[in-house]
Amino acid sequence: MYAASSAAEVPRVSNGGGGLRIAIVGTGMAAVMCTRSLARMARGEEKSGGAVRNARITFCTSRGKLATQMGPRNQTAPRPGKPFFDYGCQYFTATDAVFRQEVARWQALGFLSALPDGEVGTISPEGVVATASEKCWVGNGGMGPMLTRIIEDTAAEFEDTVEHISGFPNSSMAVKQLAKGTDGWHLTTKGGSKLGPFDFVIGGFAQHVLTDPFLGSGGKGCERMLQCLRRLESNQLIPIQVYFEGGSLPANFTAAHIYGEDCLSFISNNSKKPQHSGKLGTPGPQHWTLISTAAFAEREFNTNPNGYRASAQRQMLDAFARILGIANLAEYRPTINRINHWEDGLPTNTPPNSQGCLFDAEVGLGWCGDFCVAPGIEGAARSGQAMATTLSNFCEHSKEFDPRGFLPWDEAWAPFQPESRTLIDIGSFPAHLGLRANWTHTKLAPSAIGGYDLKAHVGAAGQKTASGHNRSKDSHRGKGRLQRRQSPQGAGSISRQGK
Repeated sequence: MYAASSAAEVPRVSNGGGGLRIAIVGTGMAAVMCTRSLARMARGEEKSGGAVRNARITFCTSRGKLATQMGPRNQTAPRPGKPFFDYGCQYFTATDAVFRQEVARWQALGFLSALPDGEVGTISPEGVVATASEKCWVGNGGMGPMLTRIIEDTAAEFEDTVEHISGFPNSSMAVKQLAKGTDGWHLTTKGGSKLGPFDFVIGGFAQHVLTDPFLGSGGKGCERMLQCLRRLESNQLIPIQVYFEGGSLPANFTAAHIYGEDCLSFISNNSKKPQHSGKLGTPGPQHWTLISTAAFAEREFNTNPNGYRASAQRQMLDAFARILGIANLAEYRPTINRINHWEDGLPTNTPPNSQGCLFDAEVGLGWCGDFCVAPGIEGAARSGQAMATTLSNFCEHSKEFDPRGFLPWDEAWAPFQPESRTLIDIGSFPAHLGLRANWTHTKLAPSAIGGYDLKAHVGAAGQKTASGHNRSKDSHRGKGRLQRRQSPQGAGSISRQGK
C-alpha cells in the first residue's frame, strides 16, 4: 500500500490573512459537516484545530443526492403547503453526540422535524410493528429543501469564514475540474470560472459518474485518490413515485420497512410528512414513494433484456397492494409520476481499517462520505467530522502524522459490518430501533475498479445486456396514467401502527 511520507510538510499559499485556504466540494451531509467543523476550528471555537485557525473555506455545492424531486426531470422545487416526494433519503436517526447537537439546532430553526412515535415501523407476514422510541428525522417540506436550508444557513452563520459557491440552479458555477499547480490546487467550474489556489481540496461525494471525471481531470496528483474511490461499490435500487387520486389508502402510518417481499423494501406516505412550516400533513392526493430491494433492482436492471420499468411497476405495485390488503389498487386511481434506477444507491463496502475518511497527505487531497463509516446520513455526518479532525491533526503535527489507513488504493475493501447498527437496503440504523437486517445486495452490480465508462454507464452504474442494449437511458421518466391488472387479496388491511 502507498504510504505518504510521515514528514510531509503542510503546503501553504498566500491568503492575505495568512490562514490556510481549503476547498470543500460536495452537497451532501458529509460535505456540510466537514464545512461546519472546519469553520468552527477556523474561528477558534473548538479546543482542537489550532492549526486551522483563521482558515478561509470555499464550500462548493451543486444539486445534492439527498433530494426531494418533483416532476419527470427534477426541475420543480417543492412548494410550501403542496404535496412532495422524498425521493432520496426517507428518514434518518442521530445517535452521535455532535450530530445530535446539530440536528437539535436545525430543528429549532425549523429545517426538520421528528415524526411522531410509532409512525415508522415494519410490515412482515408476522404483522405490523412500530419502531422503538428513537427519533426518526425528516425534512420540513422534504429532504431536499431541508438540505438547501442547512447549506444556506451554514454560509450565513460562518460568513466571515466560509465562501459559498452554489452550482444549483446556476449549473455554470458547479465545480467540474481540479488541477494541482506550483501554488496549490485550482478548481474550474462548468462555466469556466477559476477558483483557488487552495492548500487542500476535500471531496464529499461518491457517485462514480461524478468522481471519475472530476478526479480524472486532476492528473497525477489525483491518481491514488481516484483508485481508492474506484474500489467503492454500491447497491442499486428502483424508487417509484406514485400518487392516488381515488381516495386515501388503508394505511394509517407514515413509513414502513417491508419484509417478506422479494421486490419491495420500503414504503412512505409523503403526504403525512411535515410541510415547510413544520405542520404535519399536506393537502391533496396521497403521494407515496416505494423503494425496491437491492436484489430486485440489480436483477431487473442488469439481466432483463426488455428493460426494468414495466416489470418494476407491475411487481412493486402488486406487492404494495398485497401488504396493504387492497384487492384492486386501480380503484384508488394510481398515477406514476416517475420510475427511476439508482446507479449508486448506498455503499456496500468500506476501506479496510477505516479512519473515517480518506486523505492523501502528500498532495493535500481528502475525501469523506458515508462509505467510510456506515451507510446513511449519520454515517456521512460522522465522516465529515472525521475529515475535519484529520486535516486539523495533520496541519498541527505534520511530521508525526501517521498516514496508514487513510489511502488504501491498492488494497481490497471490506463489506460493511457497522457496530450496533442494522443494515437495511436503504441505509443503516441503530440496533435499538428494532429493525431486522435486510441487506440484499448482489454481485450483479458491476465494479468500477477498472474505471467508469461515462458514456456507456459501465462501471458503477449497470452494464449492457447480451443483446447490446443499455437500459441506463431509461433513467428519465415521463408521467402517465397507470394501467394495472387486479392485485391479489393481501394478508389484511392495516388500520393503525401501534407501539
